[in-house]
Amino acid sequence: MSTNRHTAIQSVLQQHLPNARLSAFAGSARLNADLAIDSIMLLQLIVHLELEHGFNLPEETLLTQELETVDDLARLLVANDQKEPSL
Repeated sequence: MSTNRHTAIQSVLQQHLPNARLSAFAGSARLNADLAIDSIMLLQLIVHLELEHGFNLPEETLLTQELETVDDLARLLVANDQKEPSL
C-alpha cells in the first residue's frame, strides 16, 4: 500500500478534522468505529485529499466500493494524472 497515500490521509486528518481519533490511526483502522469519522467528515477528508494532495476518488468508485478502513480509502485513491482503477 502506498505510504504516500497513508501520509496524506493522516495529514488531512491532523489539519482539518481534529475531532478524529488520531491515536488509533493505522492502515487497518476503521474510519467510523476507530477514528470516529462520520459521513460528513469522510466527505471533507476526500475533498481535502483531492484539493491539497492531488488525489481523486471517482464518484462511481465511492458508491460501489466498500470504504471501511484507512487501507480501503488509500487503495481507492487515484492520483489525478493516473487512470482510474479498474473495478
